[in-house]
Amino acid sequence: MSDTEMKHLEDDMSLMFEELDLMRESNTVNMLHGITFLRDDYGLSRKEAWYVFDLWCKKLTEVEHEKTT
Repeated sequence: MSDTEMKHLEDDMSLMFEELDLMRESNTVNMLHGITFLRDDYGLSRKEAWYVFDLWCKKLTEVEHEKTT
């Protein structure tokens, strides 16, 4: 991703992560819908939405790993 795309995403990353966390905690939606949510609610391209979703998944994995160690 270019620096311009990264800056655009970084500005809203914490908010997007928070909303994905809330979606996950609600247990009402398959989390793969998170990609569609990011595209629809934030106007992200498919590539951008996958990028954000992938970072969120990695963060989630790190947090879960820290809880078990």
